[in-house]
Formats: sequence, structure tokens, C-alpha cells
Amino acid sequence: MTNAFMGIISLKYLSLITLTLQNSLLTVLLHYSRSIPTEKLYSAPAAVLLNEILKCSISLAVAVYNSSIAALETKSSNHKVGEISPLLSPNTEPLFPPHDPDSSLLTKPEPIPTSRALQTQQEPKPLLTVVAQQFSETIQQIISRDCWKLSIPAILYVIQNNLQFVAASHLDVATFSVTYQLKILTTALFSVLMLRRRLSVSKWISLFFLALGVALVQLQNAPPTHKAAGIDVGDRFIGFVAVTLACFTSGLAGVYFELVLKSSTKVDLWIRNVQLSLFSLLPALFTAFATTSTHGSLFDNFGFWAWATVLTQVFGGLVTALVIKFADNILKGFATSLSIILSTLAGVFLFNAPLPLGSAIGASVVLFATYSYNQSSSDLVSALPVRMPPKAPTWRSLTVRKDA
Repeated sequence: MTNAFMGIISLKYLSLITLTLQNSLLTVLLHYSRSIPTEKLYSAPAAVLLNEILKCSISLAVAVYNSSIAALETKSSNHKVGEISPLLSPNTEPLFPPHDPDSSLLTKPEPIPTSRALQTQQEPKPLLTVVAQQFSETIQQIISRDCWKLSIPAILYVIQNNLQFVAASHLDVATFSVTYQLKILTTALFSVLMLRRRLSVSKWISLFFLALGVALVQLQNAPPTHKAAGIDVGDRFIGFVAVTLACFTSGLAGVYFELVLKSSTKVDLWIRNVQLSLFSLLPALFTAFATTSTHGSLFDNFGFWAWATVLTQVFGGLVTALVIKFADNILKGFATSLSIILSTLAGVFLFNAPLPLGSAIGASVVLFATYSYNQSSSDLVSALPVRMPPKAPTWRSLTVRKDA
């Protein structure tokens, strides 16, 4: 019990640390790959489409692998039990059967097949047969009756990814990073509304200071805004609208996905990932091929940095599912915020970049908010609705039943 609990704790913090590093890399790649002349830009919907295809393929492979390993372990344990069970079964032939005087010494009765004999008659299935069988069972689980639940976050994630690309194309790095921190508060809001999670005043204050600290860091590191950077200053309003909508869709999709994962513990995490990606493929395909007329071919200008951005997003999507499973969306927001602090510190130590006073203050505020939030963990109520036990019968109800 203790080992299992410690394993969950280690997965929780390992996934959070990995997500922090992934977000630090993605922020740099996303803006670098989009802050180029318009004629050299790659198609953002095509990147979203590739993201969903790769996530679906990897999740399906992991789901089939896990089920195959479980099936092989089950068959191995059953084989060992089958070797021992004849010695313990009451139907096993006795070692010294009683003497039958009517039986002839020349006639030997046919032996009754025991479980050991039946066990030796069964040949072990080849590995490919087991994998094919588990693949078929995994497909059946993917297209189960409750798969429609993943259609809602799938559509929201596709909308969010496209809005994220639009916002990055119309806002500078600092403005985009600062305004995108609004998703911390929207995620907490949807957690309260949808998961029945109660956050204390101290936790709300911690979340507010978290967003404020990240904003201070990004404002101090903001590069000068000009047209040469590939950003049209006149379209900043479009960028603000896009990033605001992206924050709300991000919070809603993440909290709903968390609700589905934690309320259906019998379904494998990777099967849920496949269902999510399959529902995301339909709008992603429509958006990608609808923009081919404006971008020419679907994968024009898809160079090294475009592929690096897509692969980083795929990895982040898989890690995000682990974070939501073993932690929650609010802690995911803290990991994302800490990634911005790490990016700033990496620039100081690796590239001798100056550390402004505002960045140092902002980083301190983020660390304080993280510490303060974790200190008041007792104020957090379980995200899943708890079934109340039935009320004990009262004296009046017993009297009514007796009279009846």
C-alpha cells in the first residue's frame, strides 16, 4: 500500500517537472517559428492536425502495449496456478486409489483427465496473436458507449490550439505570455463550477499572485515591439481577443477532461487520450484543408522549426494527460508558470542575459504563491462528487412501517 502510494506521488511530481520543462521549450519554439515574414510562415492548422495524428498514434500504441503486457502476465500467473491447482483440487485423482475387487488386473481403466492434463494440452499463444487480440479489444474500448464524453474537450482543444497560433501571430512575446496567464484563473473558476471544488481565500490570493508574478517577469523581458519582428501592431486587438478566448477554452477543456479521467477509473488513461485525439481529428482536418487555398499546399514552409514545435506540442499533450490524472489542472498551471521563470533564469546563466529587478521580483512572487498554495492544501475538497451514505431509519419511519 505504501509503495503504491509513493509511486503515485513520484508520478505526480515527475509529470509536473516534465511539463514545466516542456512548456519552457515550447514557448521559445512557438514564437520563434511564428515570428518570421508572412510568406515564410507554415500553416498553423496543419501543425494542429499533425499534433493530433501523432498523439493518437502514440497513445494507441501505448494502450495496446499495456494491455498486451497485462494479458501476458495474467496468462503466466494462470499457468503457474494451473500447475499447483491439481494438488489442491478435490477432484484430483488420489495417489493410492481404493482397491476394486471386481476390476481385473489385466484391464486398466481409462484415466480421468485432470486439470494438469488439460493445462498441458493448451499451447501458449504466440506474441503476435496476443498483441492482435489486445489490439482488437482496445479498439472495442475506444468505440465504447461513453466515448462521446471526449468530444467536448476535443473540440475545445482544437479551438484553443488555433487561437493560440492566431494570438502568437498578432502579439509580441511578452504580451502573449502575460495575457495567456489568465488561464490560471479561468481554470480555477471552472474547477469550482464543474468539479465542486472549494478554494479558500488564501488559495485564490495565491493564484492571483501567481498570475501577477508571471506578468512581472514577462513584462521585464519584453522585447521592443516593431513591424520588423513580423508582428502587425495594428492587429493587436485580434491577438487580445484570441488569447482571451484561448484562456477560457483551455480552462474549460482541461477541467472537463479531468472530470472524465477521475470519474471513470476503470478506463485506461491512454484509451481516453486516443478518444480525445480521434474527436479532435475531425475539426482539425476540416480547418487544415479549408485553409489550403490561402497557404497553397498544406505543408508548405514546414521546416525544421515547424516540426520541432509540433513534436514538442505532442510531447506536452501526453505529459498533460499524466498531470491531470495524477495531479490536477490547477497544479498544471503552477508548472506552466514555473516554466517561464526557468526560461528567464536559463537566459541569465547560459547567455549572460541581464536580470532586471522586475523579473527578480516577479520570480519571487511566483515562488511565494506556489509555496502559499501548497501550504493550504487542507482547504481543498475532493474534485469528484462524493456519494453520501443512506440515512439511518428514524423512530418515526420505523413506527410507520410497523403500523403499515
